[in-house]
Amino acid sequence: MSKKLRLLALALAVLMLVPAIFAGCSKDDDKKPDTTTPAATDSTSAPATDNTDDSSETTPEKIDLEGYEFHLSTNSYNGLTNVDDKNTHYGTAIYDELLDIYAEIEADLNCTIVAENVTNDMEAMVAASVGGIKVADFVNGRQSTWIPLAMMNALRPLESMIDAGLDLYNENNFNQVYTKMTEIDGHIWATDMTGKFDNVALGHYYAFNKELCEAAGYPADTLFQAVRDGKWDYNMMLEIARKITKDTDADGVYDIYGIALDCDGNEAWTNGTGPIVNKDGKWVANLLDPQLMPSLDFMYAISQPDVTIPVIGDTASRGQRRTNFYTGKAGFAGLYGSNIQGEECREMAGNNKLGILPIPKGPNADHYILNMVDLDTFVCQMANQDWETAAIIMNEIGAGVTDWDTYKGQIREYLADDEQSMEMLFDYAVPHAMMNIAKCSDEMYQITRKGFYKSIYELTLTPAAAAEAYQDKVQAELDAVFQQK
Repeated sequence: MSKKLRLLALALAVLMLVPAIFAGCSKDDDKKPDTTTPAATDSTSAPATDNTDDSSETTPEKIDLEGYEFHLSTNSYNGLTNVDDKNTHYGTAIYDELLDIYAEIEADLNCTIVAENVTNDMEAMVAASVGGIKVADFVNGRQSTWIPLAMMNALRPLESMIDAGLDLYNENNFNQVYTKMTEIDGHIWATDMTGKFDNVALGHYYAFNKELCEAAGYPADTLFQAVRDGKWDYNMMLEIARKITKDTDADGVYDIYGIALDCDGNEAWTNGTGPIVNKDGKWVANLLDPQLMPSLDFMYAISQPDVTIPVIGDTASRGQRRTNFYTGKAGFAGLYGSNIQGEECREMAGNNKLGILPIPKGPNADHYILNMVDLDTFVCQMANQDWETAAIIMNEIGAGVTDWDTYKGQIREYLADDEQSMEMLFDYAVPHAMMNIAKCSDEMYQITRKGFYKSIYELTLTPAAAAEAYQDKVQAELDAVFQQK
């Protein structure tokens, strides 16, 4: 029996257990973890301390976890694994540093850390979580996996683990941008670390070719200043892109395009709203909102043949479009955080050809956004009965690997010390990072990116027609995921 079939059989077997395990209580309030904060101790009742006697100071009792084996389920996009093959995203150069951090935690707490790349198999993860089976102490997954699990009461809200030792809101332990954007229904469901070991993506942004933009009359300094002045908008980008698009050999085919599109629908969130919004505690499809239409019109405009590399057929591959940008055949490209680390981007940056900008904003927006389509974060299953111990160890891992300054230093190196591009990322984009709720499930991803957005990018439907065609489909899936009536 193949691995896939075995996993499917396992998933089905586990799911058959669900009614017995969760019958009549899947949504009961008394099954949710107690997230209440203990009453603060009245400081007036504490005995006075003689500060002149150093002997009165006590050393905190050393924590002994009695050899507990902590399992961290990672994925292929971060470098936190400690498996023997050292197959991390960043390679082996810094791997020994990570092992030293793990070894120190193990010695201090008397525990063992096993960090393995095992969560790419999400079918088994979902089946286990729903069936009350622990996969690992903390599991790395994308929002399309963990949001439905959270709504099924299969995950533990992370704020409920603070008293156990998870310093959730400490920026020195956990990425606060990621942590805060995972709040749904008043609970924090996921978090992650930022440092040189963990590949925490920056989200979606626009890269530009400095030479092509300057040749079109828009040097890099002009574009950077436009962002600062709040003038980097739909119209400005379209104007530049049309000037860049050229048929250089007069054969009737464009050789250089204004844009190499990402086609992830990130532009749909840039006019102060989005296709999905939360109104009065309910997630609703917002495709017919007049305020959304300018962003959809922008998506349609940047997909026209006089401005972009075609997004139909073989040329629709994301990799192919980015290759055209890297080789100087497109002025702009939609990129994702980790693309900066790639050889092509680093070569462009080294030659002073690469610049970074936020996605342009619409007329109703008061800031730029950074859209997180694939939010890889760590969650804790409700099935983990050792969650208090897990909280202690996860907190120490976070404290050991989180280093925001080092991470920014790496990005600066990848960008060849382009301080203005760094400013664009960390002063104008990252502060407004948002989790893309349109990837709240795999089915919603198909409805939006593979349906709604695609129909606009490929020019098969007008924005208004696309919104009308997909409004009810989006709402139906929202109701299913968030268990709304």
